[in-house]
Amino acid sequence: MAISTAKTTLSFGATGTGPFTKLVDIISYPDMGSAPSKLDTTTLTEPVFKTSILGLQDAPDLTFECNYDETVYNTINVLTGTHFFKLEFGTSDGSFAWSGDVKIFAQGGGVDEVRKMTVVLSASTPIVFTVTP
Repeated sequence: MAISTAKTTLSFGATGTGPFTKLVDIISYPDMGSAPSKLDTTTLTEPVFKTSILGLQDAPDLTFECNYDETVYNTINVLTGTHFFKLEFGTSDGSFAWSGDVKIFAQGGGVDEVRKMTVVLSASTPIVFTVTP
């Protein structure tokens, strides 16, 4: 299924059940997870190949690129503590939700470029995908 990127929103709230408030318009979003580590389960009786099971995933830092907006920058810059975040893909493409902290910084720039900023969100809880009914 194609993602409705025109309707993608990044929001935050005080609780995991909302209400959620739009945080910022985003240009891009990161992978919403990471590859788990592999735990070696090989024994001396294995004839050819090593064996393994999947271990834990790293909790990634989630970086979202945005066009610079001074008001939005200042609003995000004063947020402290843990918040709940939601990345939503349109009306029927589902969403990802988690809690964590937020930081923001202005990106470097060059000639003939739009000024940009990066929002970095930590994930202190698992990132959970929910299908929108």
